Amino acid sequence: MTRVTSSAPDSQQLLTALSTEHFTLQGARSQTMSESSARASVYVFSVSSTLVALGFIGQLSDVGDAFNVFALTVLPTLYMLGVVTFVRLVECAAEDFRYGLAINRIRHYYEEVAGDRASLFLLSGHDDKAGVNANMALPPEGRMPYFAFSTAVLVINSVVGGSAAAIALGAFVDASLGLAAGAAGAVAIASVAAWLRYSDRLFEAGTAQSEPLFPSPSRCGAHAQPPNRADSSV
Repeated sequence: MTRVTSSAPDSQQLLTALSTEHFTLQGARSQTMSESSARASVYVFSVSSTLVALGFIGQLSDVGDAFNVFALTVLPTLYMLGVVTFVRLVECAAEDFRYGLAINRIRHYYEEVAGDRASLFLLSGHDDKAGVNANMALPPEGRMPYFAFSTAVLVINSVVGGSAAAIALGAFVDASLGLAAGAAGAVAIASVAAWLRYSDRLFEAGTAQSEPLFPSPSRCGAHAQPPNRADSSV
């Protein structure tokens, strides 16, 4: 029986393997961004189509039973589509962060191979949160989650949910306009807060990582902090 013994890897073969892995990771990041854009576009198009349909129904039946039935069928369905879209955008952001971290680790090896010419590499080779953010022109601690497009989808979707709640109150309870509007605002705010909190936990779980091998200079010797949802451009 032949026993395989470990030996030092051939530097040229290792470089070829890492270059192939780098290319694969770049392709994976591109696919992640494409998926995020496609899902967000489908959702926004669905919202636009629903608003147009509600406008036509409103012109034909004013605000009566036909309008209420149609709205209370379409809006909750649209809200569920928005939830699925938002969650997937957060998952894509976590995937993108992990791919960026892996690319930085490989780039660090390129810098070691380059030696004195490592200054020619513009992007960071540090496989931690600060290094990934630096390569995306973000502050080391990341950007606020309010500027991520997933949050924009969440806000739109929460307004959809609030509108469905307001129409339901008007249809079944015969609530006044002020009460319905207040309930819609409360539902929308609660939806934003709840899903943002959930997405933070989802992103942190999706980006769980070991201690960085090549931390940023300012963080050398410090314990790596878990990334938050704001670390991705999605």
